[in-house]
Amino acid sequence: MIPRRLVAALGGAASLLLAGGAAGAQSIADHDWLVLQPEVSLAYANIVAINNNALFPTANATGGWGAHVGVDAGMRFGPFTGGVRVDWARYTAYDVGGAGLFAELRAPIPFVQPFVRVGFGYAWLGHLNADPAYLACGATGTGAGCPSVSGWYGSAGGGIDFPLQRHFTLGVHGDATFLNLTRGASPTSVQFVNPGDSVGLQVTVGLHAALRI
Repeated sequence: MIPRRLVAALGGAASLLLAGGAAGAQSIADHDWLVLQPEVSLAYANIVAINNNALFPTANATGGWGAHVGVDAGMRFGPFTGGVRVDWARYTAYDVGGAGLFAELRAPIPFVQPFVRVGFGYAWLGHLNADPAYLACGATGTGAGCPSVSGWYGSAGGGIDFPLQRHFTLGVHGDATFLNLTRGASPTSVQFVNPGDSVGLQVTVGLHAALRI
């Protein structure tokens, strides 16, 4: 049987470790010269391709669930964090990629760190699925003539960090990303391969870990 004093000592040490880590990681006076944060998420995207060739524009929506990964790299000054971000998501019909800037504001309260963040940057669609059920790339639906689809994104979201040590945190997050894309392709094809605009929304929910130096 474990002595009560030992249990109490271990519990006290764990409490001090967590409290010390939380206080150190969230102190408004601290700076992190490097914040490196990988993320994994469950994602849903719905992209609408607008066909501008006809007298009246038509639209085709393609959506689905997929896996999303991303990495943030930046610096923290008190409650403010800023830097660069790259992310990628894979869906049945296409990939969605992004590279840009982000800014984050966190609340320095004990034990947990709620935060909100926004981002902006370059976005693209890749690996378009040539299956006619999705995109029907090319005039015959065989994949010939799949278009270049790129543009910009804007994102907003938030989450909660749990400091484990001064230089290491775990957390959960959720983000919504608006996509504004332009397609360049032959007007002899249909759906996504027609020249025009594409707009969409991507929602991600997942986990992240951060190294703070």
